[in-house]
Amino acid sequence: MKPEQDEPTVLSIAAPKGSSPVYPWVGLLLGAGAGVLLGYPLVLVINHFHDHFICGLPLTLSQAILRGLTPRMWPFMLLYALSGGLAGLIVGLVFRRIQENRLRLDNLHHEFELQVTTLRHHYKNLALGIQGFSNRLKKKTTNLEDYFLACARDDCRIYDKFYNDFKSLQQSVEILEGTSQRLTHTLGQELLFLRALTSNTPALEPREFYAFLERCLQDLMDLRFREKPLRVEINGRPPGEPQESLIFFFDPHIMEVILQNILSNAMKHGDHIQIRVLEKPDKVFLEIKDNGPGLDIKELNRRLLAPTRSLDAESTHLGLKVSLHLLEKCQGRLLAFSEPGQGAVFILEIPKQPVEVWANQKRNRLGKFRRAWGKRASS
Repeated sequence: MKPEQDEPTVLSIAAPKGSSPVYPWVGLLLGAGAGVLLGYPLVLVINHFHDHFICGLPLTLSQAILRGLTPRMWPFMLLYALSGGLAGLIVGLVFRRIQENRLRLDNLHHEFELQVTTLRHHYKNLALGIQGFSNRLKKKTTNLEDYFLACARDDCRIYDKFYNDFKSLQQSVEILEGTSQRLTHTLGQELLFLRALTSNTPALEPREFYAFLERCLQDLMDLRFREKPLRVEINGRPPGEPQESLIFFFDPHIMEVILQNILSNAMKHGDHIQIRVLEKPDKVFLEIKDNGPGLDIKELNRRLLAPTRSLDAESTHLGLKVSLHLLEKCQGRLLAFSEPGQGAVFILEIPKQPVEVWANQKRNRLGKFRRAWGKRASS
């Protein structure tokens, strides 16, 4: 699955990090140090000034501090260290809570941006498809108008041309109606997708992957790239030919967005799309290769790591950011390889069985074993 010349680059995005438990410990250490190095000497100095002005003792600060460092005074130093450490611990807990609240707001903002971006990509694809069909309908109606005028002059001697264009117009109308129905269906599915996007536990179920992949391909070719001559191969075969069964765990809403984003980029820049699927014991690798002009992977990765701004709303990299975010939820990765003039290769690395599912199955098998062993022991 990997190109022979160089190793692919692992792409990633900048995302808010989790909270850190360091603040309480840092506060504890700093508070204990401040209690010993600042609080305790300050109390010694204050007591010495008190003895000097009240009791008339000589003013010798250095001797007073040295007397305070004798072993018999160490319990007092420990007391100040504990007091300062406790105060620092409380301050550290307060700072950690403030950081957690700030990160929670950052995560909410990050999720909101991805939701808006994903909705824009969904409806942009559908709008482009409807717009393309509308343009073709306008051309066909223009031709029909010319044919009507010709029929009026020549007693309908060009009936065959009129009939062929009319049938083509009927097919376009049917496709436009199907697209409208698909738009209505997609609107109904958006709530489920938003739940999957904002949830930390995607709806992972075992599903047939090749049928799902071909459906995503067909949707793109019907909606966005109907006018573009594309040659698509899946494991060296054209779509529709039977493939070996491949069933693994994935969320259909999340997987559809990931595949459509990666495939649409490949179809946009090339006309020969080669898709290869490699199954490993614990992972599935999906390689999508196009014959486009290629791209600068380092520059792409730099833009992906840059924070999202409102001015970048029309950037084509937002689809990749959404895909990377969703892959992170599914414990997957996206790798890329490209050379100028030789197209680009994107490799999806998807776990066949997430850790949570594997752990649940292991617990279920262990529970069955214990029940069977208990029945055998009781018998």
